[in-house]
Amino acid sequence: MEMDHQLHFNCQRCESPIPFSVLGREGFTGSLCCQECGQKYTFKDDTLLRQLRQFEALCSQIHASEEILGSTSIAIDVGNHHVQVPFNILLTRLRSVIELEINGKKSTISFRVEPLKEYSPQKT
Repeated sequence: MEMDHQLHFNCQRCESPIPFSVLGREGFTGSLCCQECGQKYTFKDDTLLRQLRQFEALCSQIHASEEILGSTSIAIDVGNHHVQVPFNILLTRLRSVIELEINGKKSTISFRVEPLKEYSPQKT
C-alpha cells in the first residue's frame, strides 16, 4: 500500500501545511519548499531523518493493521473503574504527532490518518 505525503508540518513563516514523506517511492531528497511562501527547509541531520522514518513507518504499520485493530481495545484501569477504548476510536479521534526541531525551532510533525473503516469479520 503506497500512500504519498503522509507527514506534514506547518511552515514557520506562513503556517501553511507542508506535506511530505520520507518513505515514499520517489525518495526523500532532504529538501522541502513551502508551496505558499517559498520558505525552504533542508533536513541534513541524520538523527532527525532516522526519527522521521521510524515515525512514518510506525504510523504506516498502524494503518496497515486496520483489520486486527478493528477488534482490539486499550484497557484503562483507574481504581475500581475499568474502561476499554477500541483502537479504531483512538486512531480517528487522536492525532499521531512527533515534536522535532526544524531550523532551530520546535515543530510538530503530524501523520495524516484516514479514518479506519469499521472492521467486521467475514462470516463463513
